[in-house]
Amino acid sequence: MLKDIRYLLVFAKVVESGSFRGASSELDISVASVSSYVARLEESLGVALLYRNTRKLSLTEDGEKIYKTAQNILDLYADGLGEYKAREECSISRLKIAIPAVLIHSRLLSKIVGFVRRDLGIHLQLQCSDQHEDVIGGGFDLAIRLGNMPDSNLKARKIFELERVLIASGDMLDRYGFPGHPRDLAVWPWIGLTMRPNHRQFLHRQQGEYEVSYTPVATVDSVEAAYRLTSCGLGLSAPPRFLISAQDDVQELLPDWPLPNLPAYAVRPSNGVSEGPIQKLIDYLADSDTQLAACHPRDLTQKLAAEAVDCPGRFSIAR
Repeated sequence: MLKDIRYLLVFAKVVESGSFRGASSELDISVASVSSYVARLEESLGVALLYRNTRKLSLTEDGEKIYKTAQNILDLYADGLGEYKAREECSISRLKIAIPAVLIHSRLLSKIVGFVRRDLGIHLQLQCSDQHEDVIGGGFDLAIRLGNMPDSNLKARKIFELERVLIASGDMLDRYGFPGHPRDLAVWPWIGLTMRPNHRQFLHRQQGEYEVSYTPVATVDSVEAAYRLTSCGLGLSAPPRFLISAQDDVQELLPDWPLPNLPAYAVRPSNGVSEGPIQKLIDYLADSDTQLAACHPRDLTQKLAAEAVDCPGRFSIAR
């Protein structure tokens, strides 16, 4: 049946263009294929549809009837496609995004919200987790990934870098004192992250690189949880600078030995279209100011509540 429809549409194009060569050019297939499709249609129907010689074509009586049928099919196709496009233009498009949970306390989230508010045709579905979500299996249109990107089948674009800071609580500093060099950290307790290796690299402007490996006293799957355990005095951690609050009893260690910035990438399925809201959002995030300032969780909750009131049904967040 599908082959017959294909043959029928090729036949219609031959009639409209007035020649096999004209149909070949419009359909971007060979003249031999056009001739073969018409011959197969005639064979399938058991009638001649065209009178043809080297100079011109003319329709048989059966050909005129079949051409009208082909026109009706093409009209139905055009009407259906036009109706779909019109519905798409008026409907709300779902935008399913995965971001690291720690970034809900940064300006990244407000940038995403600002983008959604600019386009009233988008419903945002946000998944927040510091674990890497399966972009393909989870049906995500876009994910923000922190850290160097391994080779994968995903399209990736770097959109900003995240500054990290090594911190300890005041209680730990009372016990261990201030370290003068990364090697001094070998005896300190550390908080581990399930998604990061148990070592940290430090960079000094004159002395170069130094790597510290450790066995964590606790391991968590949340950057914010690691920060909270550090503020409670359990061990060292290296959260983003924007997460650190002056109200917490923590201090930065080894400012002359900073940790390398953590790159952030916008990743999406490799077969995603290069136009539409996904690409516009990636361009918007990449072109925006990448300084991610702190945003207190209480302020964030109030902001999102206000957005939900202004734009009901357009924001859904899972953690």
